[in-house]
Amino acid sequence: SINCASIPSELLESELFGYDEGAFTGAKKGGKIGKFQLADGGTIFLDEIGDLPLVLQAKLLRVLQEHEIEKVGGGKPIPIDVRFISATRQNLAEMVERGEFREDLYYRLNVVNIETLPLREHPTDILLYANHVLNALNAKYKTGHLLSDRVKYLLMCYKWPGNVRELINVITSAYATCDSYVIEEMDLPGRLVSGTAGNSVSQMKLSEMMNLHEAAIIRDALRRNNQNCKKTAEELGIDRSLLYRKMRKAGIAIHREIK
Repeated sequence: SINCASIPSELLESELFGYDEGAFTGAKKGGKIGKFQLADGGTIFLDEIGDLPLVLQAKLLRVLQEHEIEKVGGGKPIPIDVRFISATRQNLAEMVERGEFREDLYYRLNVVNIETLPLREHPTDILLYANHVLNALNAKYKTGHLLSDRVKYLLMCYKWPGNVRELINVITSAYATCDSYVIEEMDLPGRLVSGTAGNSVSQMKLSEMMNLHEAAIIRDALRRNNQNCKKTAEELGIDRSLLYRKMRKAGIAIHREIK
């Protein structure tokens, strides 16, 4: 896996193609095998392909067409058998029109095209991603943090210009600054809270609002009954088995204070 935007352009060629001994000042004795050669017989993922310099775009096109590479400072072609997967946050078609991305490389890469939707266009997945990140943090640090219902609402209303990466950053930051096991509105960055000020509850589906409201009622009842499910079910007037199902659906876990 290579992130084309994270490696300086003057180093990217040697990272991808490798180099022979003495190819340049500071070159390691014996040379170096590049990522293309390391991926021989497998797959290489070129992330942020839109940031690949034009000079390297031409060399990549040759690799795709000829199935061979030449190391920096080397003169002998090396055959490779590699599957290429690439991704970008940029509009490559527009970059082609502006002359910033080679048209021939664009069509050579664009064999099977999977276009991912912005997070704001599938808001029902926002809480799935948020809980996935939070569960991973809980497992890593052996904690049991939860998202408050107000936080869930704000997450669903926000437009997420940075998509999933921004969501991961927000949840990680809130987890780090949270003073209790429930992440509240105060733990969220200001841009997220202010960015949802113009949104109304009517933008949420009725079922989503009802689920959030029901989850809030169950959590309040559990707190009043010291996390005792039997007493909570009796207070709510439902069977304990139904309470367990609703808790699993809402992602509610039992947290008892250790005295």
